[in-house]
Amino acid sequence: MQLDAAQLEAFHRDGFLVLEDVLDEASRKPLFDEYAQLVNDVAKARELVTENWDSMSFEDRFTHLVANDPDAYEYLDISLPLKNDLTEESGMHAGPAVFHLLTHPALLDIAESILGPEVVSNPVQHARIKPPESALNAAGQGNSNMARTGWHQDAAVVLENAEASPILTVWVAMTDATPEMGCMQAIPGSHRWAGLGKHCPGRAGVGELFIPPSLIEEHPRVDLAVRAGGVVLLNKNTWHGAGPNLTENIRWSFDLRFQPPQYPTGRECFPEFLARSTANPHDVVTSPAHWRSKWEEARHSIGRGDTKAVFNARWESNGEDPLCA
Repeated sequence: MQLDAAQLEAFHRDGFLVLEDVLDEASRKPLFDEYAQLVNDVAKARELVTENWDSMSFEDRFTHLVANDPDAYEYLDISLPLKNDLTEESGMHAGPAVFHLLTHPALLDIAESILGPEVVSNPVQHARIKPPESALNAAGQGNSNMARTGWHQDAAVVLENAEASPILTVWVAMTDATPEMGCMQAIPGSHRWAGLGKHCPGRAGVGELFIPPSLIEEHPRVDLAVRAGGVVLLNKNTWHGAGPNLTENIRWSFDLRFQPPQYPTGRECFPEFLARSTANPHDVVTSPAHWRSKWEEARHSIGRGDTKAVFNARWESNGEDPLCA
């Protein structure tokens, strides 16, 4: 699905683009199946399977799991946790259905339209499965993968060495994302503002930084609502966030990043891979097992102390700023 001239113009003008009907139900089904088994496995491992488990829907099982044990989400995400104390036992999910999503031709066609024919999968990636916010305790509500996502720029979450890297966000909707479900919002044209905006250090962990709300209120915002199977593209400098899920259903998406090779990823302690290439087609990673092994190697190397997990800490100095209170 190559973008046409009008779509490219809109993306470069606004800093975002909503594309409907990119992935059909058949493309999404392996992910639903893989995560249904994953939620079962994690719930059993953490002794959270209930007597009526077999009669519960996937949504209810997932909500029960994270409502009772927010830390379990670590084993559902598609990245190692952004924690300074990563160990060889730290959780993540690197299943084959996720790999096939990362390398889906429709997504790579979109990325190629903007980035060119050499496409790398950047390791800044997350699964965001958001239950009704009312089901979450304070710890769950502090996790942006499960609850609201503070306003930010994607360029602000990576190391400074990647500020010049042309990183594209490809946000894939597994379920509908409506305003009531806390769909993303963005400020049109904000990607053209000079420099990065002020970000505050996260209150609930390394990955939870946010732009102070007072800096958002003065600007017009638009809802980036999209149906299941649709995609939202974001320029890395676009100001955006997501509200709480106020419905009784989950809102599920995958937050992916792509870039050309030979640029820093901004998270070098985690593995990138070449997903499409005209120049070096034999270097393209096509094996889900190989991709999984790269993440396992990173986890072992960090856990053993051979590699240091370095995340973006440039906003820590804003911790005492009154705007961040």
